[in-house]
Amino acid sequence: MDVDYVHEMAYVALIHDNGHLREVGISRYATSADGQQCECAVTVAYDWRRRGLTLLLMRHLIGVARKHGVTGMFTIEDPANDGIRELAGHLGFQCAVEPCDSQLVRYTLNLKPVKGGFVP
Repeated sequence: MDVDYVHEMAYVALIHDNGHLREVGISRYATSADGQQCECAVTVAYDWRRRGLTLLLMRHLIGVARKHGVTGMFTIEDPANDGIRELAGHLGFQCAVEPCDSQLVRYTLNLKPVKGGFVP
């Protein structure tokens, strides 16, 4: 994966498994042309779910997006994806029907700073 670390960012979680490095999670974003919004994604190996890794990867991604001046983050998902719905809610993403496809939902997180910090 080619990443320029401003318009695109990725975090990869690796473990040592029987003498080999194994990728167990990845989070990434790519910004819009104006750099204000970014689409994000996260995936974690089945045997590493429910251990906090997904949350950790997303928190790092959100932090670096804010540092680079991104004002909003979103992901478009199947509404039946319970895991992403739970994660999005925990991180403060708002959910709405995707305007381009009513069979999908868009989770959006405001990254703009507010008085006293950031929007949760």
